[in-house]
Amino acid sequence: MKTLWQHTNGQLYAVDHDTFGHIIGAAGPLDWDNLRDLTEYRYGQGIIAWIEHAIRRNALHRTNPQCSRN
Repeated sequence: MKTLWQHTNGQLYAVDHDTFGHIIGAAGPLDWDNLRDLTEYRYGQGIIAWIEHAIRRNALHRTNPQCSRN
């Protein structure tokens, strides 16, 4: 599943995860003004540790960009 997540600093990330919540890959930060379909991003493993750490710190949360943009 691919979902959008927003960091407390306002940046947006696309996260690919399985149904159990295990993160497979991530992309970002993304441009708020140029969001594409989530299937179009290249999901890598380079920022997975950072994403997982931000989630544990409650600094990253799932979002809907239409209602969460600053």
